[in-house]
Amino acid sequence: MLTLALLPSGGFCYLPSIARHSVFGFTHFHFLGAPAWYSSSRSSLTLIGLAQGYRKVSNFEIFPGKGIQYARSAGSWGRITNKDYSTYTAVVYLPSGVRKVVSLFSLVVPGRAAALEKRDLRNTKSGYWRSYGRKSTVRGVAMNPIDHPHGGRTKSLRYPRTPWGKTTKKK
Repeated sequence: MLTLALLPSGGFCYLPSIARHSVFGFTHFHFLGAPAWYSSSRSSLTLIGLAQGYRKVSNFEIFPGKGIQYARSAGSWGRITNKDYSTYTAVVYLPSGVRKVVSLFSLVVPGRAAALEKRDLRNTKSGYWRSYGRKSTVRGVAMNPIDHPHGGRTKSLRYPRTPWGKTTKKK
């Protein structure tokens, strides 16, 4: 989920949204000597070095400018467990239990990632993913031999073949 943000320069940009933002939310950043996302902990984007420790954070990057890489899925979050100002690094505890060392100058979004209601969706019918633009994939073993090199057998695949029917085993 994205939030449309009005910057102090008059420009607009999209930022990752968090759970406390409403749908079609609009964020306005005030200019008080420094951009609000740089100095405010209540805004939707801040630096890891300025974020409060042991609070839920999401959508963070490892190196500054690399882009959001971790805690991006709906409702996920991590915690900043330790900060070391001498080496400009912080330790972030990920939802998977892994601890990552990140730069203090990397961007982070305070709070949980948005779209918590996505967890309530249930795959209860055969054409569920068609509504999301995904088509079903048919296994090659289930096809006829004219459609796929693995097709036509009553048993499972013996060994892999190229699209032209030649074996690829032991090559």
